Amino acid sequence: MAPTPELLYISHSRLHRNRANLIQTLHTVSGFSSCGVNTTLYLPPWYSKVTLESRLRELGVEPTLDVHPMELLHKRWPLSIFTWIYLNKLRAAKHIYVRSARISLALAARRIPHHLEIHTLRELETKGIDLAQLIRNQKSGIIGLFIPISQVLARALERAGADPGRIHVSPSGVDLGAYRDVSRCSFSGERKPKIVYLGRISNDRGLSILSLIAERRLGEILLTGTIDDPIPQVDGLSYRPPVPHKKVPSIYADADFVLLPYQPELLHADGISPLKLFEAMAAGRSIIASDLPSIREILEHEKTALLVPPADAEAWCRSVIRLREEPDLAIRLADNARKEAVQYSWTNRARAILKAMSLTSH
Repeated sequence: MAPTPELLYISHSRLHRNRANLIQTLHTVSGFSSCGVNTTLYLPPWYSKVTLESRLRELGVEPTLDVHPMELLHKRWPLSIFTWIYLNKLRAAKHIYVRSARISLALAARRIPHHLEIHTLRELETKGIDLAQLIRNQKSGIIGLFIPISQVLARALERAGADPGRIHVSPSGVDLGAYRDVSRCSFSGERKPKIVYLGRISNDRGLSILSLIAERRLGEILLTGTIDDPIPQVDGLSYRPPVPHKKVPSIYADADFVLLPYQPELLHADGISPLKLFEAMAAGRSIIASDLPSIREILEHEKTALLVPPADAEAWCRSVIRLREEPDLAIRLADNARKEAVQYSWTNRARAILKAMSLTSH
C-alpha cells in the first residue's frame, strides 16, 4: 500500500492541455517534492494517447512526480461524489492543497481541512462562486491558508473579511534551469528589434497594440500562442502556433524585447501573475509591460522594465522607440530583470508556501 502523502494536491487541470494552470500546478508539486515533502497530485483523467512521463518531460518537469488520474475529478461529475467516494483518503492526508474554489467548497462541505491558492476574485464572481462562503471557511479554519498570487488579491481578501494572519502571498514562478543557456541580451539599436508576445492572443491581451507597433514598423513582432481573436494582416506581424513549453526558452533567446500588454478588462487582471512575465525575466530580455497593480509588485519602472498605461497605444509605441534609441537602457533592464528572477524559482516558491503551512522539509 502506498504511504499516505504528507501533502495531497487536488487539481482540475488537464494533463493533455497546454495551459498555464497545468504548468504552474506541476512545477509547484515538483517544488514541494524537491523540498523533501512527500506529495501526491490528483488530476482528472487524460487522453489515452498521452503518457505521463513524456508529458512531464515536454513541460520541463521531472518525470518522477506521483500523479494519479481520478475519474471523479472530471467536470462531468459533481465534486460531491469525489469527496464522498474518497472521503477516507482525503481525511487521511496530512495536508491538502487546491487552487480551485469549487474543489475547496466541496472539501469544506465534508469538513475536510485544506489550503486554497487564489488567482482571481473577478473570475469567481462570473462562475457563481460565493466568496463570502470561502471567507467563512477560512475564518473557521477549514481553509487553513488563503494563498493569493499577488498582494492586490491579498488586500481584496482582507477587505472582504478574511483573516489576514492566514494569508500567504505567493506569485508565480519560473524554472531557472531552463533559461541558464539563454545568452545575454545584446541589442545594439542598429536594426529593428525582434519583439515577442507569447501567450493567448486576444484583444484583452493587447492585440491591437501589438498590431499598431508592427504597422508603424517599429519592430518585427512574433505572436506565439492560441488565437482567441483574429490577427490582422500587417507586415512585420507574424504568427507561430503554440509550442511545447520546453521550447519557450528558445523563443525568448531569439528576441530583443518582450511585450506584455495585458488589458484591465482581462478577466483575471485583478491579480495577474503571468508565467510569461517570470520567463521573460529569467531569459534576460527587455520587458515592456502593462502598468497594472499586480505587475508593479514584480517589476519596477525603468529598473527591470518599462511600465506603460495598458490602453495607451501611443505610449506603447513610444516605449518601443525609447528602447530602440537607448540600447544601453534596454540591456540594463534585461540584466536587472534576470537578476531579480532568481528569487522566483519554483523551489523558492514551494519552500515559502511550506513554511507558511508549517510543513517544513525533512
